[in-house]
Amino acid sequence: MFRIKMCGVTSPGDAVLAVEAGADAVGINFFRESVRYVAPDAAAPIVEAIRDRATAVAVFVNESPERIAQICGKLGIGVVQLSGHEPAASAARIRYPVIKAVHMENGSGLDAFRDYPCRAFLFDASVPGEYGGTGKSLDWEALRRATGGPLVRFGKGAPSGSGRPWMLAGGLTPENIAEAIRAARPFGVDVASGVEAAPGKKDAGRMKAFVDRARGGFGIAEIVG
Repeated sequence: MFRIKMCGVTSPGDAVLAVEAGADAVGINFFRESVRYVAPDAAAPIVEAIRDRATAVAVFVNESPERIAQICGKLGIGVVQLSGHEPAASAARIRYPVIKAVHMENGSGLDAFRDYPCRAFLFDASVPGEYGGTGKSLDWEALRRATGGPLVRFGKGAPSGSGRPWMLAGGLTPENIAEAIRAARPFGVDVASGVEAAPGKKDAGRMKAFVDRARGGFGIAEIVG
């Protein structure tokens, strides 16, 4: 599982800059209504630009498992992020590792995903009619209390060390990422709008600053425990 993901990358050039900045993963958005949408045919050069250097993540919203398999199989993408209202039964039919994006209000509503078939969670702020990339932040302290650390463990009787990793998203920027990590204690972080020069166009300097400060934040959080 990766620690730092640059999402909403729309060009091979920005994908390379993200990797050079130190990102572990790059998210490519296949949701047509997003300002960061990338057509499947246009995504191939993005995937190729980071192959063997970082993880490509295909981001979908309410897409069928058949269409997801078609796109990922053609492009050679091995990780899927579901950012809509996909039911558990649908997610279970996806043969790739799944990251489930949960749009929440300050840590509430996690129990609904107790049995969701995913490898990891991504927690983002809830904005009516939107599926991410809004720049709205969660309450990091409340999220830490709800999750209990970098692994989500459902139920008080869950053994220590069990659970699934989770990533923090929503309103993250180079200016606040270290504080966000210290407060929320996620396993990883995901950023889109916070490192952009314009919607869909990344800023190399902001990506580098974000990665450097995120890694610093993770180091401090691990020392503190």
